[in-house]
Amino acid sequence: MFSTAGRAAVLLLAIALLLRLVMAWSNYGFVAMDDYLEMLRLAVPAQTVAGPAAVIETADIRSPLPKLAVYGLGQLGLRLGVDAPVNQVRFIYIVLSLLSFAAVAVVGWMFFRLGRSDWALHGIAWTGLHFLAVYVSTRALIENLSLPFFTVAVVLLVLYATEGRRSWLLLSLLALTFASLARFQVGIALIALIAVPAIRRAWRDLAVVLSLGLALFLITGWIDFLLRGSFHHSLRVYFAFNASYSSTFGVTDWYAYLVLLVAVSLPPLFVGRYRGFPWREYGQKLWPLVLAVGVFVAVHSAIPHKEDRFLVPVHAAYFALLAPLSAFLTRHRVLGWRSVTFVVINAALIWLIAAVPAQNNIIGVAKYLGEHPEYRTLWSLRSEAEPYSSAEPYVEAYSAGPTPPLHAVTIIPNDSVAVGRCEDVLAVRSDFIDQFREELTGWSEVAVFGPGLPERAVILINPTHNTRRNPVHLFVPEGCALPR
Repeated sequence: MFSTAGRAAVLLLAIALLLRLVMAWSNYGFVAMDDYLEMLRLAVPAQTVAGPAAVIETADIRSPLPKLAVYGLGQLGLRLGVDAPVNQVRFIYIVLSLLSFAAVAVVGWMFFRLGRSDWALHGIAWTGLHFLAVYVSTRALIENLSLPFFTVAVVLLVLYATEGRRSWLLLSLLALTFASLARFQVGIALIALIAVPAIRRAWRDLAVVLSLGLALFLITGWIDFLLRGSFHHSLRVYFAFNASYSSTFGVTDWYAYLVLLVAVSLPPLFVGRYRGFPWREYGQKLWPLVLAVGVFVAVHSAIPHKEDRFLVPVHAAYFALLAPLSAFLTRHRVLGWRSVTFVVINAALIWLIAAVPAQNNIIGVAKYLGEHPEYRTLWSLRSEAEPYSSAEPYVEAYSAGPTPPLHAVTIIPNDSVAVGRCEDVLAVRSDFIDQFREELTGWSEVAVFGPGLPERAVILINPTHNTRRNPVHLFVPEGCALPR
């Protein structure tokens, strides 16, 4: 029979899994354009996308393996009878959420194995119930594919340092290899993996793991050769590109990631004196985890180009480091109203994120047009200063039917649309409505698709760089509107 802590852990794991499944089903949107352009559009609709060879051709500077994995999930869903594109996306997200759920389970297992059931419960809570973990773990991001393998790697590294079993070290390297195949930079944690046996003066273990590392490097390079025609082609072009262009776009201050990590942990929760906290035990048991996370964050902070999603692989490991702190504060009843506030905010964010799909404004357009095949031409109004690539994309993959061709324009196409022709539909973002209100007098609004509250908050905080998240209004020529 399970102990009290064991039963609590099972309950927390069940809640964490349920939240992920609900999120995967209800929020079928995507975080960043890379989710869609580099993953989803290659896999959905599964019945019409090109084959594996075409997927590999899109790899560019990335590894084709994550793309092939998501493509394969789309094909699997189709074979299981999932026909609708939105449901295919949901199927992909559900499978990915099950994969990332391993990170939650393995963190809890690590703490139980270290003899700290209180740390285990808080570790499961942080990695399984935190709003960011629940949301991101369901997305088709290469970073999300990397997360469970990275977490397994660092957990096994902790157990190796504690128990001295060489098999843990070798399995850690294998897991890190899989993590690196999805996201190359994750491989920087190899520094920690080599440092741990060196610090323990386990020279034979170090020799064995270096030998296995060389073998895995050759094997993965050979796989890339088979897929792309040269040894470690993807890795070489990726680093060559970043060496040349990383400092020319998306440059952020070196401390940006530190601020972000503190912010997602809701810092007021951890304000306290920590009198009596077992810092020695914390250091003795978790120093490899501290080392791995520290190396990852330090190296990524030194790289000029930063995006929030780059930290996704290390989320679970970072949250695991917070677990002993919150366990101590809870046991000593230091948190009080702060814990209640944290739970309320966290639950509210999960609900808000799940309520409306991310990128609902542009997904709604594609779904609507798929349901109305009578429209043959889509006009999309854009600013002259807004390049086509940075404006809202046309996410045809979410459409259950044929979609009309897209024509980007900077003025209302009154001269291009014949009077009485009801085959045209015009998409106008809300930030253009006032500017072109007079020119829209000959058009009737038939639908509007807006973002959820979290995205509305993002727009409010930084409207200049989030215009593409604004509501999108659909218009048809006067007299052509269908009954609502």
